[in-house]
Amino acid sequence: MKFFFKIKNINKIFYNMFFNLIIFYQKIVSPIIPARCRYYPTCSNYGKQALTWHGARKGGWLLLKRLSRCHPLGGHGIDFVPLPLASYNYQYISFTDVLNTDNQGLGVYRDNNSYVSQLNHLMKST
Repeated sequence: MKFFFKIKNINKIFYNMFFNLIIFYQKIVSPIIPARCRYYPTCSNYGKQALTWHGARKGGWLLLKRLSRCHPLGGHGIDFVPLPLASYNYQYISFTDVLNTDNQGLGVYRDNNSYVSQLNHLMKST
């Protein structure tokens, strides 16, 4: 059990280190050099979003892959962070179960734990 907490703390340390390094780059280095981004969103925004959605390990790997593509012979265009679909649990909810609940309104099912609502919450925090 202690090993799990150590790994979690190490991931949090690396997350904070990468995130603060990106913020330092955006506030100090980026205003000095001229804008020449080949992708949308910029690599620093991509990195912040990848770290927030995927964590230090996978988000760092996605950022490293993106930075390796950012050169004159590399690609260009729109390149969004892949959605973290594997981290959510999906289950079937029958239509009759949704309609039989009293706290839903007029047959409209409002889920505060859905994938879209969690992504919206993540977007508010960045």
